[in-house]
Amino acid sequence: MSILKRLSATVAARVDQVVGEIENHDAVAQATIKDMRRKVAEAKVRLVQLRRDAERIEKQKCDQEENAERWRKRAVEVAATDENKALECVNRRRHCQSQIELLTQSQVRYQQGMDKLTQDINIAEQRLAEVQQRASLMRARQSTSSALNATSGSNVDVAQMLEDTFDRWEVNITQAELAVDNSPLVDPVEHEFIKTEEKEALREELASMLAEEDKQ
Repeated sequence: MSILKRLSATVAARVDQVVGEIENHDAVAQATIKDMRRKVAEAKVRLVQLRRDAERIEKQKCDQEENAERWRKRAVEVAATDENKALECVNRRRHCQSQIELLTQSQVRYQQGMDKLTQDINIAEQRLAEVQQRASLMRARQSTSSALNATSGSNVDVAQMLEDTFDRWEVNITQAELAVDNSPLVDPVEHEFIKTEEKEALREELASMLAEEDKQ
């Protein structure tokens, strides 16, 4: 292999590696899913068209069957009085029967095509559902992995920043708690008055309860 070819191969391999590293896998998956949805939709439209064509053929067949029966009756009606006309009626009936055979063959082909297309659509929809589910799972795994990497040992700067933040947070809380603990105590004299007032309030409430009991 020439030097130029080896260099080209090396560059190509490196490009593939870089592309693989920077590739947005979620975007690729979503683009593929979008394309699959479009193809399924197109197939469904085609299936609707086939069904309409099959219905049209069925109507044509029914019309030809009615025409064949009509020409048969006419042939019978004029057979005794006009043989030539009766023979022409028979000829027209044969033509209708020939058309019926062709339309029946077309019906068979259309039905086979619809059955095959219906099967393909079912398989495609199943595959689409599997791809969508797998994409959702991969997206969830990617999100979890990103969250874990944000606090993992491989990202020392982020981990250290979080640790410093938690330390400062704890210091602030501790300072607030100390500020509460260091609040001035209640004056002893005032505390005595408060106890007396609370006791008097309890006596009044008790007297009120007793008075209510005597009324009953």
